[in-house]
Amino acid sequence: MKHPTNPSPIRPLAPAIGLVMIVLLQASCQMKVMKPTSGDQARERVAALQDRTAKLEDENAGLKARIEELTKAQDPALRTTGAATPRLIDLQISSSSTIDERSSDSGRATLVLRLAPRDDRGRFLQIVGTLEVRVVSVPNQGGPVLLATDLFDPLAVREAWRGGIMGSGYVFEIPLEEAPAGLPSTVDVVTIFTQAGSGRMFRDEAPVKVSMEGAT
Repeated sequence: MKHPTNPSPIRPLAPAIGLVMIVLLQASCQMKVMKPTSGDQARERVAALQDRTAKLEDENAGLKARIEELTKAQDPALRTTGAATPRLIDLQISSSSTIDERSSDSGRATLVLRLAPRDDRGRFLQIVGTLEVRVVSVPNQGGPVLLATDLFDPLAVREAWRGGIMGSGYVFEIPLEEAPAGLPSTVDVVTIFTQAGSGRMFRDEAPVKVSMEGAT
């Protein structure tokens, strides 16, 4: 006589396991990916800046060490010569600059520009480089008017040097695009000197008096 067989005890668990899997799948589908917050981004930027700063500090330390090595290896006589070499620190438009009628044959006025370069001890210094000059008139009515612009190369600058009993300096003559009678009592002059070799730029601006009859 055969006894009836009981169903496997594992089978009733299958539906329960399936239900659990469905719940887990639904939960996983509903999970959101967390985006980096602004605080996380800020910390990343700070870390990157710290790394960059550390690298720059290392490079700076290396450069300082190299400079010290070169300074120690330099001949003391050369250091003395370097300290004694005059260096241009100022290039001003002289108050003796003026507008006159040197080009009266063309009916136009001329700017006689005088420049006085000085070193760190206030002494006159000859210069090498290019000079740009702009002359602007500001009439009583209306806007500014460009009267002239000129560019002098290093050779022209050298030729402009003048020396005499009254002192030394550079003199440039620049014709203006205006008749004397049409000028105000003063015009604005701008000079930009670019030193050869170093590339340093020296800028000055000053009013220059119109010393001719008929100036308005």
